[in-house]
Amino acid sequence: MAAYPAMNANDDPRNAGTFPFARKWNSSVPKPANSNVAETESPVSVGTKMVAPNMANMCWMAKTVIFGAPSARRACGGAETSFTPKVLRNEKWRRKRETGSVFAVDRKGGAGEGGLPRIWVSEPAPDGRGRTFVASYPCGADRGGWRALELAEIYFSEALGLPGEEHRRRRIDCYRAAEMLLLHAAARGNIGAHCRLGVIYESDLCEGEYWDGLADRRALHKVDTPFDERAYLHFSFGAYHGHGECCWRLGDLVAAGRGCASSAARAFSLYRRAFDLESGRIDEDRASTGNAALRLARAFELGRGCEQDFRRARTWYRLAAISLGAAFDGGQWHFKRERIEARRGVARMAQEIAGTY
Repeated sequence: MAAYPAMNANDDPRNAGTFPFARKWNSSVPKPANSNVAETESPVSVGTKMVAPNMANMCWMAKTVIFGAPSARRACGGAETSFTPKVLRNEKWRRKRETGSVFAVDRKGGAGEGGLPRIWVSEPAPDGRGRTFVASYPCGADRGGWRALELAEIYFSEALGLPGEEHRRRRIDCYRAAEMLLLHAAARGNIGAHCRLGVIYESDLCEGEYWDGLADRRALHKVDTPFDERAYLHFSFGAYHGHGECCWRLGDLVAAGRGCASSAARAFSLYRRAFDLESGRIDEDRASTGNAALRLARAFELGRGCEQDFRRARTWYRLAAISLGAAFDGGQWHFKRERIEARRGVARMAQEIAGTY
């Protein structure tokens, strides 16, 4: 930045802001502009006034830049969900917003990868009454599917916070939206999306209400594939690519014989691989490390897939308690039950070794 000469403290400032002070009065003052709008897409400076752009141009830009979609009104039930001025937010508008859906599918819009439609994403309104649509997907390049995974995780977290029968409909819709976004992400090669899809299918979180328009030739599963087999396919894909959580979740399916033949030895090897993949990494997932260690501890305690050994079981229970405790303290509260089980396992193995009950 250029250095400007020092000024006398008694001199009056000639200009304000980030520009240097004027050294003398400007005798040539531009003529003020008329109070009208300009045919442009951004504010322009004319004379001494800042002239607003034509709102027709601005509204047309919002349709393509903000939404990147064919029609906000068609998917949202009206663009007033985001753009209605306060003076027009009457009782009819409030009722419409309060009864708004968790998501909307734009079948008339541009189709995504693998025959998936555009999905419009909503979130709870700031005032707690109803929902507002805030984004759409796909709305541009998303290499790796990270944007879709981010939106899906938001829906997934919202669904986890909706227990009970009174929230059943909203919880299912959140999982349905998450599934559709995860299918978008998986079609773009995101391994984490395959893990989340496996979780949804393994526990039937959507209670049978799944997207059935995915092209079979682009998917790992077909429309009529049983949920256990769907989960097995997605977990297997993630485990093959070195995803730790997919490994221990796949081990649970193999141990129970869900979607495949039961094998305690194969499940044990998957648990050990999951622990080895996550342990010691810079970006270690403590929840995955803890869950893998917990399952190895169970195996050594019961002798499933390995020789029974209480001392080794106690060691694995200790590792599980430490990792799951760190995950719980970091906000992953849904692993509270596993954390308690690991701590109790340490005490139980100590009793088994000492022979005191």
